[in-house]
Amino acid sequence: MTSQVESITSQIQTKKIPATSLLRMWSLGSTHAKIAANFLSYAVQRNFLDGDKRQKAFNQAQLKSALQLLGTMGYLRGVVMKVGQLFANLPFIIGPELVEIFESMQFQAPPMHFSLIRELFLDELGREPEDIFASFDRHAFAAASLGQVHRARLHDGTEVAVKIQYPDIARTIEADFTSLGILLQTMRFKGDFQYLRAHVLDAKEVILHEVDYLHEAAYMERNRLEFATSNIVVPRSYPEYSSAKVLTMDYLPGEHLQDFLAKDPSLQQRNHFGELISYALIHSFFKFHCIYADLHPGNFIFMDDGRLGFLDFGCFRHFSEKRWQFQRESEEAMFCNDQDKILQFITKVSFHDHPDEIDKNWAELMLKQVDWVVRPITTSGPFDFADKPYVDEGVALFKELIHHGYSRTDSFYNWSNRALLGHRSLMYRLRCNFDYGSMYLHEAKLAAQRSPHL
Repeated sequence: MTSQVESITSQIQTKKIPATSLLRMWSLGSTHAKIAANFLSYAVQRNFLDGDKRQKAFNQAQLKSALQLLGTMGYLRGVVMKVGQLFANLPFIIGPELVEIFESMQFQAPPMHFSLIRELFLDELGREPEDIFASFDRHAFAAASLGQVHRARLHDGTEVAVKIQYPDIARTIEADFTSLGILLQTMRFKGDFQYLRAHVLDAKEVILHEVDYLHEAAYMERNRLEFATSNIVVPRSYPEYSSAKVLTMDYLPGEHLQDFLAKDPSLQQRNHFGELISYALIHSFFKFHCIYADLHPGNFIFMDDGRLGFLDFGCFRHFSEKRWQFQRESEEAMFCNDQDKILQFITKVSFHDHPDEIDKNWAELMLKQVDWVVRPITTSGPFDFADKPYVDEGVALFKELIHHGYSRTDSFYNWSNRALLGHRSLMYRLRCNFDYGSMYLHEAKLAAQRSPHL
C-alpha cells in the first residue's frame, strides 16, 4: 500500500491546484463515479463468493476507493482535503488501513513541486528562499491541506520550519464553498435551510482565517509564552521571515503519533503523552477561552526528551464573554447531571424557546451524548479511553447523530465537537488510562479563580 500512496504522490506533485468551481466539481464527480463503480463491481461479485472471499472483495473495493479519494483530495487540497483529514479521526469506525491512508493527509500529503512554490515566495517576501536563509531544503518534509513545510537554517544557525501556503488556496476555498452554496439552493424550501446555510458560512469564515498566517502566528505566540515553562513546546515565529502566506518558526525534532506507536511504547509512555496533549488543550481552552479546532496527530510532535511539540494554530474559535458564561454554566450542569439545566442548554443551542419544542428523539440522543462526553471528567480516578464498551457507545451515538441529520444547531459548537472527536481519537489511539477528570476540573477551578464573575 505504501508504494501505491507514493505513486499517487508523485503524480500530483507537479500539478497546479485547480481553483475554479467547475474544475473542482468535475474532479469530485469523476472520483464519485469511480467509487460507485468499485462498489457496483463488489455488489455483483458478492453473490458468487463465500464469507471470507466476500469480505476480502469488500475490503479491496474499500481500499481502492480510499486510494482514489487520496489522489483526488491531494490534487484538490483545501476544504476537500480537510474532509479526508477528518476521516483519519475515526479509527474506531473505519479500518486501520483506511486510517493510515487518510492520516497521511494530515502531515504527509503530496507536496507541491518547488517550482510552484517559488513564485509565491517571491511574491510574499520579494526574494527566493536561498537568498533569505543560510540553507533551505527544497523538498518539503510535511504537507497538509493548505500548505507545506520546508526545513531551513537562519544565518545565526537556528534551525527553522518554513510553512508555505499553496498558490491560489484561498481561491479554491472560495470555489468549494460557492459550489456547496449552489448545491444547498436545492434545499432552500426546507425548514432548516437557514441553519444549514449558517453552518456553511461559519465553516467558510473559519477556514479562510486559516490562510492568514499572521493571524496564526499571533495565536501561536500567545500559547508559546503560556507553555514556556512546561513540557509542552510551541514554536517561536520569526516575523522578519514571515507574511500572510509564509510562516517561519522553530523546527521541532521528534516523531508523529504513527511512528511513536510503531515502537510499541509502554503504558507509562502513552499516558505521559496523552496527559500532555490533554493538558495543552484544556489549559489553552480555559486560559484563552478558545477552542483549538484542528485536532489531529499531524499537529503534535513526540520528542525524545519526553516533551510534546504543539503545532499549527491556524484553526481556532474564540468565545465571546457572553458565550463563555453560557459555556461555564452549561458545563456545571453537565458535571452535576442536572437534567433540567442540560435541557435548557440543548434548547438554546437548537434555537428553541422551550424544551417541549425540541424533537424528542433528538433531545434524548443529545442527553446521551452529553453523558458520554463528560464521563471521562465525572469518573473518579483513571479513565480508560480505549475501554471497548465506552468506545462502542460513542461509535453508536456518532452514527445515530449522522443518521438523524439534525441541523438546527448553533454552528459555533461544530468546532467544539470537532475538537472533542479529535481528542477522543488521539486518546483511543494512545490507549490512555489516566485521571483526566482531576486535570480538567483543576483547570476549571483555576479559571474560575481568575475570572470569578464568569
